[in-house]
Amino acid sequence: MWRLLVPLKYLRIKHPEKLKFDFVFPLVFACIFLAPVLSPDFRAAAADGIQLLERSSDLLSILTGFFVAALAAVATFGGDEMDKEMPGTQPVTLTDPFRPHDPERLTRRRFLCFLFGYLAFVSLAVYLVGFAFAALQTYVIAKYVPTYTVASFIIFWGLYGFALGNLLANTLLGLFYLTDRIHRPNRVVSIPPPKNSPAPDKKEAA
Repeated sequence: MWRLLVPLKYLRIKHPEKLKFDFVFPLVFACIFLAPVLSPDFRAAAADGIQLLERSSDLLSILTGFFVAALAAVATFGGDEMDKEMPGTQPVTLTDPFRPHDPERLTRRRFLCFLFGYLAFVSLAVYLVGFAFAALQTYVIAKYVPTYTVASFIIFWGLYGFALGNLLANTLLGLFYLTDRIHRPNRVVSIPPPKNSPAPDKKEAA
């Protein structure tokens, strides 16, 4: 069973900047997606026909194939720097729950494989969840508990919007790497010595 959920290992990757793409940016996008819910006409129309889900599902079906293709491209992409540890003052690490004190320092190839595998998994999962909710809303909620039709849609759309926001934020991160970062060499940052450090001994230098 755990093999089916391997793409979700991406959520265990640790880096100070990663929190922005996993939570902060998705939350901002979710608020934007939720803004139309303030309109009563939108709530009534969306809860009645759910055409909005159908349109987003069409996009998700396309994105799933794109992410799988990007995963294959990253896995076979040439270049020595793809197999070097990702540079930076803070390492990008993957924590194993069975070895919490020995995290793996990821190479750029490993990180991008986890990223696009996660994106393919999430796009497929969100597509299936949207399809399941549309069926539930149409054939169960609207038929047996119609008074909860709008409320259930608002709750679902909030969670759905956050998932879409997470997908969008991490897709933009992946596009940044594919478009620019993997084609630039790593820069070695030299740290200057402290101002109050003693001057080197000339005899030893000689």
